[in-house]
Amino acid sequence: MTRPLRILLVTNKCPPDFDGGFELRAFQIAQALRSRGHEVEIVTSKFRETYQGARTDPPWVHRIFRYVPVSKSRGPLRHAERLARLWESTWVAGENVPAMEEFLRGRDYDLGYCFGLLRISFAVAEPIQRRGIPILWHAGGTCIADHFYHRPKTVRGYALGLRLFGRGWRAAEERVEFRHVAYVSSFLRDREAERGHTAPHRYVISRGIDFPLAPDVDRPRAQPPTFFLACRIDESKGLHNVVTAAGLLRRKRPELAWKIEFAGASFIPTCRDRLEALIDSEGVRDRVSFPGQLTRPEVTARMKSAAAFIFSSVYGEPFSSTIIESMACGTPLIGADDGSILEVVEPGVSALVYPRNEPAALAALMERVLDDPAHAQRVAAAGVETIRARYTIDRILDLTEGTFAAVLADHAARTPSTPVTA
Repeated sequence: MTRPLRILLVTNKCPPDFDGGFELRAFQIAQALRSRGHEVEIVTSKFRETYQGARTDPPWVHRIFRYVPVSKSRGPLRHAERLARLWESTWVAGENVPAMEEFLRGRDYDLGYCFGLLRISFAVAEPIQRRGIPILWHAGGTCIADHFYHRPKTVRGYALGLRLFGRGWRAAEERVEFRHVAYVSSFLRDREAERGHTAPHRYVISRGIDFPLAPDVDRPRAQPPTFFLACRIDESKGLHNVVTAAGLLRRKRPELAWKIEFAGASFIPTCRDRLEALIDSEGVRDRVSFPGQLTRPEVTARMKSAAAFIFSSVYGEPFSSTIIESMACGTPLIGADDGSILEVVEPGVSALVYPRNEPAALAALMERVLDDPAHAQRVAAAGVETIRARYTIDRILDLTEGTFAAVLADHAARTPSTPVTA
């Protein structure tokens, strides 16, 4: 970019109140862009009532929206709770759109950068668009296609509720243009197209590493050797395959010493219960621990000390930050061949890759890490170089600023001589 930009970044949630990597990356990008001289402000949701941490923000973070949480109930009242969430979703735009309009009063921006808006309503982008501010959408998942095109069952219910009780807000959502969309991977870009959403201008901007790389792959590691995972305790993350692989490895090589750590929050108790039952049936209770949801520095520290990091997701993740984080930490990555991982790694060179639902193949790779530390170090070293070449935050910022320039050039070519005002 030739000049600093005034950027309004809009996101569902913002740290310290967050659920996962998507919110963390939105905040990371905002900080990094500010470090390059851009004037970035974030508008996001208010702290949720359930949030227990310190409620502090830098002055450029503005919490103005109501956030509608996803119902995670699995109890006897789950249908009533889901209906209540559905009802709340149909009118939340009636609160959030006026809040955005009031926020924009007296302010001007060169660009809107919108991350996940589903739980605060896509309609909050409409006032930005109406002001004549170009918007770049950051797609880290399939919510755009699901909401407007593909519509799985839960989204169809939400759309029906809007038609019945919030028709004006649904119309506002449908006026929003998705002209410029930056996807976190080619995998996600192609999946969105399959579901019916093809933006006129599509880009791929993955996530980046904002901490120093760790090329000292021969450093001492935790003993006994530890296989580390950091993710939600959820069936879509494939943790059952890891436990099954652990059982296979223990029965085949009972003399080997090792352990597994599952770090992450458990939002659905029944998922954790089933995983615990599998741990017992596989006979690996003494090998498995659950340290809970860790801070980002704690996750990084455990990645660096692990014998290997396991990415076991089975639902086709658009882009997992833990893949590049573990590689940047100089730790061998063992990954399921699902989602965008093959855009990042070269199997057998910069990561050890197995078919996603084959625990025996995963067990074989865990065994190789334990038996052949020299090979594990070579894989780790190749992983560090992959990150150095393609996934540092400076590299991602270069791509981001280049995309901003393309969005602004397209907007200038399409903008009438008389500016559009609110």
